[in-house]
Amino acid sequence: MDELKRSKLKRIIPLEEKGNEDELRHIKWTLRDILFSLLFLIAVLAAVYFGTAKIVSVLKIAERINSSNITNFSFLILYGIQVLLMVGVVWFFAIYWRRASFKDLGLKYYSIIKTIWYSFLALLLIILINFAYVFIMTRVFNIAPSASKIEELAKNKNVSSTMLMIVVSVVAPVCEEIFFRGFLFQGFRKKWGTFAGILISSFLFAAAHLDLYNFLPLMAIGWILAYIFFKTKSLFPVIFLHATYNLLMILVLFSQLNLIRTK
Repeated sequence: MDELKRSKLKRIIPLEEKGNEDELRHIKWTLRDILFSLLFLIAVLAAVYFGTAKIVSVLKIAERINSSNITNFSFLILYGIQVLLMVGVVWFFAIYWRRASFKDLGLKYYSIIKTIWYSFLALLLIILINFAYVFIMTRVFNIAPSASKIEELAKNKNVSSTMLMIVVSVVAPVCEEIFFRGFLFQGFRKKWGTFAGILISSFLFAAAHLDLYNFLPLMAIGWILAYIFFKTKSLFPVIFLHATYNLLMILVLFSQLNLIRTK
């Protein structure tokens, strides 16, 4: 009997390992590709930042360069650079260099009904997490949240509300999900497993927002998005969830700032 159980176990384990290998076989990019892409992004963005700071210092126009005088055009240029870099490294390392397809990145159809249902449940969880986090930070530690970059731009009204809404609820979700979930998460998962893939990609997702106060809730959101992507094998549910959450947040912000006109 013991020998029979051991023989069955030996047959089951290889089947499970084979299933995992088959599931990860479409991930053609490597950890080295991911590290190179991250280093490239950091180097370019640092060069742009410090280069711009140097030019501003030489021209002595620092007092005229701040969030209060950013225009639609300058906002498009600055955000466009980030989008092109983020999507560009994915295209180069995954699509061009490793000959992967957009489907390999997770850009494939998923049930609309399930997408809406999962998004609804995830939104409830995210709102609960945010509420609990803000409650603890304000009531227990007496630390109030600081204004976000989007909030500052919305208050100054130099960038149109329509443009902010499109960028925040359409462009950002698509680009960020392709990069963080489609590219980073899958690459880390292939090398170190699902848990490590979710953990590292969520950490980088939160860090990329450069918002220390909201780092933990952003990491929790990244974790939820990565888990849904892991379960559905499609980016469309997480793009929809990400877009819906961002749209709700910016509509609440516009309502607080009286930027939504009601008759």
